[in-house]
Amino acid sequence: MALIEVFEYLEWLMALLFILGAVLVTIEFMVPGFGIAGTLGIISLLLGIVVASRVVSPPVLVGIIAAVLLVIVSLLVWAYRSATKGGKISRSLLLHFRLDKERGYTSVQPEESLLGMEGVTLSMLRPSGTAQIGDRRVDVVTEGEFIPKGTKVKVIKVEGFRVVVARADDK
Repeated sequence: MALIEVFEYLEWLMALLFILGAVLVTIEFMVPGFGIAGTLGIISLLLGIVVASRVVSPPVLVGIIAAVLLVIVSLLVWAYRSATKGGKISRSLLLHFRLDKERGYTSVQPEESLLGMEGVTLSMLRPSGTAQIGDRRVDVVTEGEFIPKGTKVKVIKVEGFRVVVARADDK
């Protein structure tokens, strides 16, 4: 095989490595994940530069390296703008409205219906434990006092998740 034919193959290999590297780096920007595509893309671009150093003159090689860096920086800028300023990535990945009470979303199930109800402790309350209130098992707390298992209690306060009870005969 003549030396000229080897250079022709190297030119094709160089072009293939640059195209493959650019495609893989672009895929890495689009697909969330581990980074395999980006790593392989960068390796492909570096191998393309090594092969180009065998085929082209130094000034052309500097131009190729500058072009590769410009493409990578352009892709980074595009991905950043798309993710932050209402771009395609931003619209598909980010939540644009609040999940608040007015729209029907609550993180705490309302326990206010338990206020004033009586029940029986299922465990010792020192000061927290479990009580049977109505037909529900509820995690409850006292205001610091110890209440033995099997004692009648009454719900005196409800604050979000916190259901406060006292002995039923006290209040």
